[in-house]
Amino acid sequence: MKIRLTVITSILLSLLFFSGCQSESNPEDLQEDVEGIQRLEKQSGNIENTEDAFELMRNLNQAMQSVRDKILEMESNYRTASESKKKKMEREFKKANAQIDESLKVISENIEPYKEDEQVSQILDKLQEVMISK
Repeated sequence: MKIRLTVITSILLSLLFFSGCQSESNPEDLQEDVEGIQRLEKQSGNIENTEDAFELMRNLNQAMQSVRDKILEMESNYRTASESKKKKMEREFKKANAQIDESLKVISENIEPYKEDEQVSQILDKLQEVMISK
């Protein structure tokens, strides 16, 4: 299960890096999603049972879908942006990417005891599919 989350994180970083380096025309939109993931990170510290872990992972799945969609949208805007705007987008993306990575690391540690549960495992699989698909 630990490998699964590592793979998910790697896929996220790849998706964000390769897609995001070419995006980010609306950094505040992406920042809203980052803040949502950070709220989930804080909630992950209060997980008491597998149902809480499942609900948290379901919410994380939705947040990551939103991040992915915004990155793809911003990618198309990046192509027509000026060089100065592109540089700004890249800086904002790197900042968001680092924040997401940190939050995912904490969430991973906090749900570790629940990863063997069937529901949690299934939602991790769905999260992985979101990260891989375009």
